[in-house]
Amino acid sequence: MTIVQKMRSQLGPAMKARDAAKTAFLRYWIAQLTLATGDEMADADAIKKMRSVLKEAKSGVTTFTADEVERLREWVPASLAPDQIVELLAPVADPIRAAPKDGMALGIAMKALAGRTVETEDVKAAVASLRGQP
Repeated sequence: MTIVQKMRSQLGPAMKARDAAKTAFLRYWIAQLTLATGDEMADADAIKKMRSVLKEAKSGVTTFTADEVERLREWVPASLAPDQIVELLAPVADPIRAAPKDGMALGIAMKALAGRTVETEDVKAAVASLRGQP
């Protein structure tokens, strides 16, 4: 079941319960994640779109309320914690330290973390700590 299908399945009960906030949230996101052709956006693209809103909210610049942001977090898979990232980078710690530039070190780290849900800022912090930078 896709994210949009799950949202649609929750829309009816939210409307029956007269939960205006949840109904509005679900309607908004169903519309955002449905393409002009009527097809649903792929889950990976949907999660990417929702993550960008969460990242925007984290920076403090958002049009969404705190309640809407919290509801959105329920739909997005959790990212790895910074300490988990450091653990996963342990096997490639030497190449990260040996990289001549920070960008190269970050590239090594991102390749090692491929397929995992991580925040770029957390990976940058982990790489900086491995390289002995503040």
